[in-house]
Amino acid sequence: MNKFKAFLLKNKVGFVKLLTVFLAIASITNIYISLKVNVTSNDECLWLGEKINQDSTAYFFRNVKVNGVSYNAGIRDGDQLLQINDYVVRNDQEAQGVLNLVDEGEFADYVVKKQDGSIFKTKVLIKKLISFGTLTFNISALFWLLIGFLVFIAKPEGKQQKLFYLLGVSFVLSTLFNLFPQTAELFQFFNDHPFLSTLLFAASTYGTASLPFVFLYFIWNFFKPIKIAQIRWVRILFIILSVILFLYGVSLLPYIFERSDYVMSKIRSYLTLMSIVSSITNITAGITLLVLFFTEKNKQSRKPILIILLSFVLALVVLIYLSTIAPVLADTIFNSPEYYTPVILLVLVPIIFAYAIFKYHLLDMSVVIMNTVFYSIATASIVAIYFLAVYGLGHSLSGFFGTESQGIIAIFLFTIFAIRFQSTKDKALKFITQKFYPEQFAYENVLVKFSNDISIVVGIDNILNLTIDTFVGSLRIKKFAVLLNENKSGQLILVKQFGFKHTHCELDKNIIQKYIDDNLEIQKYPELSRENFEILFGKKAEILIEEDIYTIVPLLVKSKVIGVLLFGLKYSGSQFSGKDIELLYAAGNQLAIAIENARLYQSEVEKISIEHDLEIARKIQRGLLPACVPYLNGLDICGEMIPAMHVGGDYYDLINLNNKKIFVAVADVSGKGLSASLYMTKLQTITQLYCKDGSSPKEILIEANKILYDSLEPGAFITMTLALFDIEEKTVKICRAGHLPVFMVEGDEVKSIRPKGIALGLDENNLFESNLEEVEFDFKSGQIFSFLSDGFTETMNEKNELFGEEIILELLRKNAHSSSSEIFEKINSEIIKFRQNADQHDDMTMVIVKVKQ
Repeated sequence: MNKFKAFLLKNKVGFVKLLTVFLAIASITNIYISLKVNVTSNDECLWLGEKINQDSTAYFFRNVKVNGVSYNAGIRDGDQLLQINDYVVRNDQEAQGVLNLVDEGEFADYVVKKQDGSIFKTKVLIKKLISFGTLTFNISALFWLLIGFLVFIAKPEGKQQKLFYLLGVSFVLSTLFNLFPQTAELFQFFNDHPFLSTLLFAASTYGTASLPFVFLYFIWNFFKPIKIAQIRWVRILFIILSVILFLYGVSLLPYIFERSDYVMSKIRSYLTLMSIVSSITNITAGITLLVLFFTEKNKQSRKPILIILLSFVLALVVLIYLSTIAPVLADTIFNSPEYYTPVILLVLVPIIFAYAIFKYHLLDMSVVIMNTVFYSIATASIVAIYFLAVYGLGHSLSGFFGTESQGIIAIFLFTIFAIRFQSTKDKALKFITQKFYPEQFAYENVLVKFSNDISIVVGIDNILNLTIDTFVGSLRIKKFAVLLNENKSGQLILVKQFGFKHTHCELDKNIIQKYIDDNLEIQKYPELSRENFEILFGKKAEILIEEDIYTIVPLLVKSKVIGVLLFGLKYSGSQFSGKDIELLYAAGNQLAIAIENARLYQSEVEKISIEHDLEIARKIQRGLLPACVPYLNGLDICGEMIPAMHVGGDYYDLINLNNKKIFVAVADVSGKGLSASLYMTKLQTITQLYCKDGSSPKEILIEANKILYDSLEPGAFITMTLALFDIEEKTVKICRAGHLPVFMVEGDEVKSIRPKGIALGLDENNLFESNLEEVEFDFKSGQIFSFLSDGFTETMNEKNELFGEEIILELLRKNAHSSSSEIFEKINSEIIKFRQNADQHDDMTMVIVKVKQ
């Protein structure tokens, strides 16, 4: 069941994209129909029915527009309409259907009985009247849908985002009524296709019935969930009312193609009822916004509420105008439709919503804007500048050296362009982020610094103090707390807080652990947002809501929850989400490691047993290293680190990016023991922070060197090899900072891959970067890549003989048919046999990557 649920959730975005495309097409079709198909033929007058006897009704002309088309055809108020184009008028709806068949600018044949009893025939020029109200609603529905889709894509798991998208869907579905034709031919088409008619009518009725309640419930959750929106029976009541209205509307389906006065009155009654329901929900939504505006103390948070309120005021002004002023200015809409065109201003309502959302980064839209707009523009601009520069410089140099050298010059310049493009683009995007998203830029810098600093802080109190200083002092979060597993009861207890009234807050660790386990397959960074509180924690959720907590981020060690971080709103008033959660996870993981290390050190002091405590440290260190990955889209990977002492300075890592790319890292810290292991932890932090999609091994090593140069003790250094396997492209990039070469086995041949590079921490920048080389080539089935530290090659026996590279290369060649774990075990067993009783003098680390057949 969990796998099925995970499958559904993983494919949710794809389904929403497909649904959005379908609804957008329907909406655009609706707009076209409003402009071209469902337009009413207009003769600039009214036909009003008067009962002649019990079984018949006569239709008389009223409000004939002076100098209008009917007036110019000789028709006056009080004349009786007898016939239109061979149709004897018995029903005004059928007569209008006949008239709608006449194209604009054509003439319809009228038979009219004058007030003196004479009968005459005349031709009336036909105009077409667009329903601007229907057109406005259709355009608005398309805008709501597209905005809702962007909001949903920004955070598919968010409650507000789901509601906004559902709002757009309901808007579009409610407009499907417009697909029902107003001409006799199309009526016949729909009569001949009952399934299509039923489907369209049911969908449009559902949209109409649910729209008012979805809109109101969305407003109640838009800026921040108000209390009434959290009451379960309110949600149930909204659902029940929607179902009742839906069933009432569907009950009209059997009569929808009948044009009797009775059926039309029933339909008008239903639409009137829905107008009343919509008016009530809209007024309630407006009052809600007013209350939120006057109760919100933060001036920055009041600005988007004011903008949304203005959209309500605009809609109210337009509706008042249409119901009061327009009827005074125009005797009927048929005679003066221009007075009713201001209804088109209602299209601004969703646009105003979109402006508020994008301007103030509501509903986590900053990531979408940044990625789809600013970043795209920045990248395109840089590409354009580079190409123009290459073209201009190439043209100038060609003139200097001669046109025969133009090809060589172009190749040279484009090579430089390719090398410099990525770093220049990254710098430009970083600049854009800093200028347009200062809060996110500041958060990223602060949390990266925190992740680096926390690994060398000793003592839980000092760690927690640094955590408070970072999140409260630097990021200015008004509500923040740390809960840790301080006892064996399974409860996470409040150990550090800021801005809390409830100082005895507790949460069940097992509940959080289960939530994380269930959602790790679905989300890479599963945070607990406010919409989950009541479901997970029951009554304890009331404390979290009272404390204005919106986000919970777990502290994980080896996927096990050791605590949580509770966050209120950001300083800007928005909720943490998207990229924020990724940064908080990275910081939280390093905090969890620091807390576990601090607990380890505290345990050392309490037990006064260095050996025992170092053994625990060794296990924790091994636990921080990844397990073998025998099945990764064609790669079989196994890694192992065997420390010479309890803890070691060797390091390896497997950083999987969406099962499409994987970084393989192997490093060796100079020295051994506890100090080397601390540097190893710091290196792991840096590597995991910078190994992300779009980064190359060379760029990551350059950034790591900048950080490590200032933090390593004099004389200390780290050698490292970093490789990126692209499983889709079947390529590998390898960069080596003074480490042993990578050995590649292909058939009976063993190659040594030795790109240039010096160790990390020896030079601040220029020398390191200029000497660093990155190689890239395709990998093939059956190839084996071996990454190892010098602990293997420099293993010595009792006779002080070295094990050496040649033996390892021979073992790799002979065991190429085996799995990666079997190859490692074979090499390790040979090492043990060779060493015999001699001590292990250095940490030994090896990662083997085998490309499956």
